[in-house]
Amino acid sequence: MKLDTTMPVEPVPALLTRAAAAWSNANSAVRRQARTALAGGQWPRQTIETALDNALYDFEAAACRYRRQAAPPLAPPSALAILPGNIIGPAVACAFCAAVAGAKVVLKSSHAERRLPEILASQFDAFGEPFVDTVTATYWSGGDASREDAAFARADIIVVFGEDATIADVERRAPPRTVVRAYGNAYSIAYVSANAQLPQAADAAAQDIALFDQRGCMSPQTIYVQGDEPRCVAFAEALHAALTRLAERFPRAPADELEREAVAAALRRLAVAALPSGEGSGIFVGAAQRGAPSHVVAAQSFGKPVCMGFGRIAVAKPCLDAAQAASAASALGARFDTVAVAGDNHKELRSLFQAAGASRVCALGEMQRPPFGYRPTISDFTLPQ
Repeated sequence: MKLDTTMPVEPVPALLTRAAAAWSNANSAVRRQARTALAGGQWPRQTIETALDNALYDFEAAACRYRRQAAPPLAPPSALAILPGNIIGPAVACAFCAAVAGAKVVLKSSHAERRLPEILASQFDAFGEPFVDTVTATYWSGGDASREDAAFARADIIVVFGEDATIADVERRAPPRTVVRAYGNAYSIAYVSANAQLPQAADAAAQDIALFDQRGCMSPQTIYVQGDEPRCVAFAEALHAALTRLAERFPRAPADELEREAVAAALRRLAVAALPSGEGSGIFVGAAQRGAPSHVVAAQSFGKPVCMGFGRIAVAKPCLDAAQAASAASALGARFDTVAVAGDNHKELRSLFQAAGASRVCALGEMQRPPFGYRPTISDFTLPQ
């Protein structure tokens, strides 16, 4: 009897898990390609490596949960993902969310980064069927209405990241049959409870602040510190020290003239409202690095969140408790994204902050590593039933 020596076909979930694992492996071929492609761009090496480490965090568990709950589509929908230019990672997340959902996706690059979509398309094609031509890379310059209209017409789904004005324009121009899932301007905060050790909390916050220099929606813009004003100032000093140490091995991105002017203007505004400290004013400025201060930390009186969204600028504010912090943060409304907690069990505070509008609650230090399927979700690449 002749033996069957053909290799069994690897199941799709196993192939996707293997493909995702390559992005988490710093020595894999796809990571080497990405490292080379991103070198010399806007982000330093340390930011690139950390962002790629985080891009598909908890992929296997999240993909398995989705498959248990959702039926595969009768026909693969066609999606267009309009990617952001302020952070690294959404291109990878979109490709794998679409794959888990059983969709085909066109990744439209931003001007700032055009190579990751090409690397993803090549990776999926290399696995053969059923992945060939399921990920396509494209680029057009902003304002090219004819290219955009043609791409919109071919898409069943548009997943768009960007400024609110960009999203409003896409929603206005998308065909009536096309489903638009949008991720616009969003902001995050942190909460340091009374039982948190300030040096450890500051180290964790520094990690979340440094990645992407506060440009991402999951960067902690304002940090509420449970306690009186002196404790808040002490935390701001500890955060200044932590960011100073971190700047040596995790440098900020170069600042252009526009950002230098914006940082200078922010410093003037923050100095006016800074709390007093033992050394004078509760505002702490890092040494010059790559065209601008390495960071700015200001301690202010309790109030609504201050959201700069650039330059590693963070504001610390004292509060009575988590309820008061949540009430203040609710002013962010639909733009309220993540809350990170130091000290108290963040799971116990989840319902409190979610009631105030937060989409996600995590431990401080984990803000920039959301689980796979968060911004974007797998369901973003499915059509309504």
